[in-house]
Amino acid sequence: MNIGASAITIANEGKNGHQASTVLESRQVSGFVGNEIFMRRAWQAFAGNFLYIDGGEISYKTSDPTATVYQYSSTTLSIDLSQDWRNDTVLLKSTNKPSGAPLLSSPSFWYDARKDVFYSGFAGRTSPWGDKPSTPPLSLWSFKPDGLGGGTWTEAIADNDPIWKNLTRPFDGYLASGVDKALVFGGAANRDTDPQLSKIIDQISLPGLVEFDFTTKKFTNSSTNIFGGEATSGQMHYVPSFGPDGVFLTMGGANQTDNQNFDFDKIWVYDTKTRRLYNQTTTGNMPEPRREFCTAGVNSTNGTYEIFVYGGYNGNLGFRAIPYDEVYVLSLPAFYWFKVDYPPQHPRDGHTCNAVGGSQIVTVGGQDANAKIGSGRIDDIHKSALNSSTDPFAQGLAIFDMTTLTWSDHFSASSPPYAQSDVVRNYYSQNPKGAIAGGVVGGVVGVVLIAGLAYCLRRRRQRQRNDITSKEGEFSEPSLPEAGRQNGYYAPPEKPQELHDEPIGPAEMSEARPEMGESEIKSPQEMDARGPTPGLSRVAGGTRKGDV
Repeated sequence: MNIGASAITIANEGKNGHQASTVLESRQVSGFVGNEIFMRRAWQAFAGNFLYIDGGEISYKTSDPTATVYQYSSTTLSIDLSQDWRNDTVLLKSTNKPSGAPLLSSPSFWYDARKDVFYSGFAGRTSPWGDKPSTPPLSLWSFKPDGLGGGTWTEAIADNDPIWKNLTRPFDGYLASGVDKALVFGGAANRDTDPQLSKIIDQISLPGLVEFDFTTKKFTNSSTNIFGGEATSGQMHYVPSFGPDGVFLTMGGANQTDNQNFDFDKIWVYDTKTRRLYNQTTTGNMPEPRREFCTAGVNSTNGTYEIFVYGGYNGNLGFRAIPYDEVYVLSLPAFYWFKVDYPPQHPRDGHTCNAVGGSQIVTVGGQDANAKIGSGRIDDIHKSALNSSTDPFAQGLAIFDMTTLTWSDHFSASSPPYAQSDVVRNYYSQNPKGAIAGGVVGGVVGVVLIAGLAYCLRRRRQRQRNDITSKEGEFSEPSLPEAGRQNGYYAPPEKPQELHDEPIGPAEMSEARPEMGESEIKSPQEMDARGPTPGLSRVAGGTRKGDV
């Protein structure tokens, strides 16, 4: 691999607009290698009008068929979403990072849609591969896209700012960003995440919820009892279309105390406006407990919001991980699960997913969960997950259609707006009142979610009336806008989505369940001055792949 200092641009196109050959300029340790030697990529993050891929690790072959190179990526890759592409001919662009910018695996990569800027550097860990970069001090960097697939990295909060005295960089936490803030819940830390922990070889758990405000550039650290307060390797997902500021849903992962995976029959809903948490019951054909999966979600043209869960594993690598190559759908406001029917073949973890336009999800990377080595030394397990097989998805990229529920190797820039799949649409048709979840969330969030359901039902009744009119050639139903969605990412609407319908009577709310809990975030501390260090509560035992 040629390591240099300037950017890489892969730009030589052949017939039908596809790339015929690859030209590599001198570069840093780029996250791109040619198809003929590419094996795996994992632990990366992405977002944007282009598909930006930042951080993570890669593995690739050399001229020696018995050798594999393991490396971290120090550049930011991008894919143009305004063009059709296939995963074996995709055009990638690479942007160098300046000296001092954190080079992390599983990095936080938060998008502020109002200013069209990304933030990175708060969460993540250093890689053990390549020249193993030293653990960078806590800092926050911004990436401003240039509209051409590149952009500029700038230090937003320097590493000597006193704000970092009160915070610890986590990894394997639950991360998401919304309209005006980003959240991190849980996770762990050690010397590979934060130089302040240089003597911590094992890992310590980081309970609590950290919020970063895009406007004030302040961090807030709060105590919370999500999943008992100590959790890792799950997902947080932002739903923009419910509530004045949207809501954050937290699901899956594992308890750091006993290393047991969490069930998916309950998820946590966080309303940033009221700073309250709600423990929400789900029903349906839900996923088996798992960790290191990915999620992506989008509003449907029928007024619902579907979250897609893909992959992961249960803590055991090897053949026992194969059944976890599967996709599930959680539909809101019903909070009802559906399983996609296809035979499992290629289990993976450490991958990322995102709805990138229309009805499409692009998955990026993933370690081979069916690794040859599933126990023993962590480094051996990690290497095995990156070299046991060449990724069957070229460049680690695959496309999933949320409407047809099928996989493909090509992306369409003209994909129509996401419409519910048949199984989701049929469920709402057959359960017009029972769709108010297995339990109803309380407070403001519950009211908004119920209003969302009422909107769906009203719209269905209206459509049925309109269908009669349309047969006479007097009506053509417009598609429902996707609540400020732009190229798969959420731009803030001019005003919060308003749902108008008749109030739902008490009888229709009777399915609320007593086990649904509510809790308030306690003792927030704004980190714009020196204050207490968030709790590093206990040694978590260092349980990672193969330790169970």
